Amino acid sequence: MALSDEARRIAEQQRACFNRAVEAFDVPQPADVLERLAEIVTAAAVAPGEVVLDGGAGVGVLVPFIRRYLPVRIIACDLAEQMLERLALKYPEVEVRRADIAILDLPDASVDVAFLNAMYGNIADKAAAHRNLARMLQPGGRLVVSHPEGRAFVDQLRATSGLFIEPYPTETEFAAALGPHGFTVAAYRDEPQLYIMVARKAR
Repeated sequence: MALSDEARRIAEQQRACFNRAVEAFDVPQPADVLERLAEIVTAAAVAPGEVVLDGGAGVGVLVPFIRRYLPVRIIACDLAEQMLERLALKYPEVEVRRADIAILDLPDASVDVAFLNAMYGNIADKAAAHRNLARMLQPGGRLVVSHPEGRAFVDQLRATSGLFIEPYPTETEFAAALGPHGFTVAAYRDEPQLYIMVARKAR
């Protein structure tokens, strides 16, 4: 697995940006955002003993909610090593991997649930990410793409941040993009301050 030169360039830009921003991300979240993060994790229907991958984990905002469901293993993946260092200090039981989600090298069919929270628009090579997630997920595994502030917030970031950010797909667009990789869209919520897409890999 390898990224294109352009995807590597974008990933390095994002890595540098998020390393600089670690202090801004490692702050208490408002109560309403915490409620929406809980909804995001609930949507995955994590069962005790499952393996959970948190892609683009940052400083670990989803980890407390994931832990409630008693997974056997949580793996946090991010481009920015300083984000992962902060996450590891707070949650030493979480395994950390610095990698682009498109080339994260976990064994085939080793993950039950994969979260891509507040980071899907930043993935430079989404087709490669879809292929890799399909490879890593167990048959029947769930992929959750989400944002606790909604699509309009992402569009505002696209206009102001200077980072590579693409808009979040509609349900039809997701079905078309994920279908070739064996996924079926099982749930889709596109609300003013909450975006959740759950896809299930074929058994």
